[in-house]
Amino acid sequence: MHDAPWDLPPADLLAEARRLTGLRHGNRVTYVVNRNANFTNICNVGCTFCGFQRKASDSDAYNRTAGEVIARLERTPWVTEVCLQGGIHPGWQLADYTGLVRAIKGRFPDIHVHAFSPMEIEHMRRQSGRDLRSVLGELVDSGVDTIPGTAAEILVDRVRRELSGNKLDAATWEEIIRAAHGMGLRSTATIMYGHRETWEDIREHFGVLRRIQQDTGGFTELVPLAFIPYRNRLGDKMVPPDEGDRDFAAFERNSLERAKRLYPLARVYFDGLIPNLQTSWVKLGVEMAAESLDWGCNDFGGTLYEESITRESGGPHGESLTPPEIRAAILAAGKIPVERSTDYRLLPARWVPEREPVAV
Repeated sequence: MHDAPWDLPPADLLAEARRLTGLRHGNRVTYVVNRNANFTNICNVGCTFCGFQRKASDSDAYNRTAGEVIARLERTPWVTEVCLQGGIHPGWQLADYTGLVRAIKGRFPDIHVHAFSPMEIEHMRRQSGRDLRSVLGELVDSGVDTIPGTAAEILVDRVRRELSGNKLDAATWEEIIRAAHGMGLRSTATIMYGHRETWEDIREHFGVLRRIQQDTGGFTELVPLAFIPYRNRLGDKMVPPDEGDRDFAAFERNSLERAKRLYPLARVYFDGLIPNLQTSWVKLGVEMAAESLDWGCNDFGGTLYEESITRESGGPHGESLTPPEIRAAILAAGKIPVERSTDYRLLPARWVPEREPVAV
């Protein structure tokens, strides 16, 4: 584990990231055949970086039943994981979340349910009036297998207040993640970069994640997520219109340069602690995600099939990749593709259909 990679020259940092990735993972790059399932886009939090959220009165707002979510899953019954994503609907109660999971497990008993961010869990705690361990226990009993470590953005409250004043603070995010890990619920770790954060903020965020991992060992992977600016209020502030047009070229160059340093930093800083570093093709695009496999990443992420959150902020890279497309991208980068489970068990080669039988 490296304590001070921050001042390494870029070439030295990249070389060390490549060396450590090779030691830990060889030439293998993993991916998961999973599906996102969005159950509601109604949300009252008001994050400035989000284009997904809707008011209940909006014409394109939705609040799907468990049956409707299961119908979407039945289009891709070969997935090994479902990731449940939704807005913070003010009317949703703890029983609604657990009922959804129970219904999914009833129809797909072997599927891995990766569900509910710390923000959603905090909403459940507030709505139910129950203590955190009780809420987490209900989620485990209903069939939740792991949780996403999203809603982290940057774990620095000064930045968090600017991004979303209604979001849970950094200490509450950490409290929920530590409690989940303590009950055997492992999680991802995330960071959103390329907005208002400084490198010192990134360093502080990494420090929080490292302390948690040293104490709990509960993070399965780190997933850096690039901020997508095209259709949200924060993007409007950062790239304002110029006579009706918006030129994102400078923003995109800066975001890419940040990624090229952040990924190697993450590999070196968390070496020996968080074993897996996941790229994000939905944020970077397939070509750049494949290139990032040379920056310290050993995982390509998932097939997704229904990625709406990035799309609603104007992300141009699509909602879904098929397993053959992922394998082709990994092979083109000179790596060996291997399917994995959510908890990074390597899975034997298998055939799955290339496309959904019915379009979403």
